[in-house]
Amino acid sequence: MSNTAKDVIIPTEPNIFRTIFLYAGQGDSTLLVVPDGDEYKYVLIDSNYDEAAGGIDIVELFKDLFDDGDSELDIYINTHPHNDHLGKIRDIYDQIGISQLWHSGHKPGKEHRGSYDDLEYVIKKIGEENVFRLRGSTEENKLDEKEIILGDIKYNVLAPADYVSDDIEDEKPETRYSRIHEQCGVIRFKYGEDEQQILITGDADYTAWKDHITDYHKDRLPSKVLSAAHHGSKSFFWKDGDTDEEPYKDHLKKIKPTYITVSAPKEKESKHDHPHKEAMDLYKEEVGDDKVFHLGEKRECIIVDIDSAGEIELYPDDELVKAYGKQDDGKDDGGNKVIIPPPVTKIDKKPMGA
Repeated sequence: MSNTAKDVIIPTEPNIFRTIFLYAGQGDSTLLVVPDGDEYKYVLIDSNYDEAAGGIDIVELFKDLFDDGDSELDIYINTHPHNDHLGKIRDIYDQIGISQLWHSGHKPGKEHRGSYDDLEYVIKKIGEENVFRLRGSTEENKLDEKEIILGDIKYNVLAPADYVSDDIEDEKPETRYSRIHEQCGVIRFKYGEDEQQILITGDADYTAWKDHITDYHKDRLPSKVLSAAHHGSKSFFWKDGDTDEEPYKDHLKKIKPTYITVSAPKEKESKHDHPHKEAMDLYKEEVGDDKVFHLGEKRECIIVDIDSAGEIELYPDDELVKAYGKQDDGKDDGGNKVIIPPPVTKIDKKPMGA
């Protein structure tokens, strides 16, 4: 019997660092398949299940991926505890299992308490010794003031900085809630002899980048692939989304991405109108129209493979959405899916800057 999750997710060759930007509808979910000697570790960054927009049901996907009954998710990373980045975390723990958890440490307001309760539930279940705070650092593989090795890849936790978390934690609840995107996790992952990088940004906003990240981490920002912040929101470029002002673009210039992925449904399917046209125009201006991948446009995932030499390949996949994406009527999404021949896009196998 065919197992779509295993067929798509598990590399057929050794020493491949595979990143899958999963179509989650209104939300974010990225699966890292991390080489670890002859084996692989599985790391999920954020999760959501937007059934109305045909998003992937991550629990059903994991049931197939870990169908031996003995395996579980190695690491769950939460960039910040908003509902659309924490959806299904309790179900993932209860039905699949989670060995280790990394999180920003933010305590959200009442609106998002439900998902935060689920996060606290998982933290209690897996034990404090398996839980780590994301703390911005200049050091490689540094997590919560400890060296934590993640298979054969390397990483930099860029945000949130301790002083930002301390400042926000002292605020009143309503102010603390308004600054959640300022206290968001930002992590760069790296692999290959000719090193290639993938930058995960969560919902980190204008203030986070302008005041805390860009200048301090400028040498650690360059990345081949950028996961666009906040579902393609204009909050990445403008304070409070005020487009009457000039956009802030220093961060994008320092990241210097070749490819950009945007985790959002179609604008008409998003209660926040994500992705915002103003932001998408700036992304396309930076890398070109054909190098910005909006997951919701065709309801597809984007897969990035990096081998040990540093050769990189990027291609779309619609099989995971067809197998695990649901409509609000409970039917598989495959019937309405636009089929495209994979792969349609490959990154030139050249050193960065060539």
